[in-house]
Amino acid sequence: MDERNLRAYFAELLGTFAVVFISAGAVWASRLGGLEPWSVSIALAAGLIYAAALAVTLPVSGGYLNPAITLMLWVFKHLDGAKAVALIFVQFLGAALAGFSLRFIFPVQESAMIVTRLGAPHLNLEVFNGMTLGTMLKGIGVELVLTFFLGFVLYGLAFDPRVAQWMGKTRSRLTGLWLGLVVAADTFVGFPLTGGAANPARWFGPTLAETTVEPLRLQNPFADHAVYWIGPIAGALIAGWLYTALVLPPVEESVPQKAQTGTVPAGVSSTLFRAKR
Repeated sequence: MDERNLRAYFAELLGTFAVVFISAGAVWASRLGGLEPWSVSIALAAGLIYAAALAVTLPVSGGYLNPAITLMLWVFKHLDGAKAVALIFVQFLGAALAGFSLRFIFPVQESAMIVTRLGAPHLNLEVFNGMTLGTMLKGIGVELVLTFFLGFVLYGLAFDPRVAQWMGKTRSRLTGLWLGLVVAADTFVGFPLTGGAANPARWFGPTLAETTVEPLRLQNPFADHAVYWIGPIAGALIAGWLYTALVLPPVEESVPQKAQTGTVPAGVSSTLFRAKR
C-alpha cells in the first residue's frame, strides 16, 4: 500500500469520526441544553460538520464518509473493490471511535446517556407504535428516501458533465456545501422518525457504544439494525441506478475530459430522452 492511499484512508477515518462525533454529540448537547431533541440545531450540526469534513477530505480521499455511498460508487464502477473495502473499514472504524469517545468524554450522568441513547439513531417507537415488521419496513423506507436524496445529488455533482459545465470552477469548491445542505435537510425531516442517519456509520458508532451502558444494552440497541443497513444501502444504489439510467448523458455524448473546463456540448441529452428518439 503506497503512502498516498494511507493518507486517503486516514483522512476518511478522521472525516467519518468528525461526522459521527458532532452529529451524535449535537443530540446530547441539545437535550442537555434544554432544547427539544428534534430542534433545528441538530440538523444544522449534522449538515455543517458533513460539509466541513468534505471540504478537507474531498481532495485527499474523495470525501466518501458513508459506507452506503462508497458501496454505490463501487457498484457503478467509480471505485475498485479493494479500495472500496478499505474505505468502508476505516469509515466504520472512525464511527466506532467517535461513539466510544462520546461515551467516555462527555461528563454526564448515566440517566442522560439513557435519555439521549448516546446520540444513536433509532426508530421512534412512539411514532411508529411499537417494534413490528411494519415498523421496520417503514423505517427502512424513511432511511432509503433520505439516502436516495444524498446519493442522487452526489452522483450529479461528481459525474454529470453538464453540472460541471454549468457550475464551472465553483463545483469542486461548493460540493461540500450542497451535500451538507442535503444532510441537514435529511436530518431535520428524519430525526423524529429514525434519527435521520442516511449513513450506516452514523448509526453504527454510537449504537456500538450503547452496549457499554447496562440499561441501554438491556434495550437491545441492535434490534432495529436492518433499518440502518438496508435503508441507506438501497437508497444509495437506487440513486446511482436512476441517475445513470435516466439522467446521466450517454457515454458517446459526454466528454468527461472537457467537463472540467466547461466545454461540454450544449445539446447533451439524458439517456432517458435519447432512448425515446
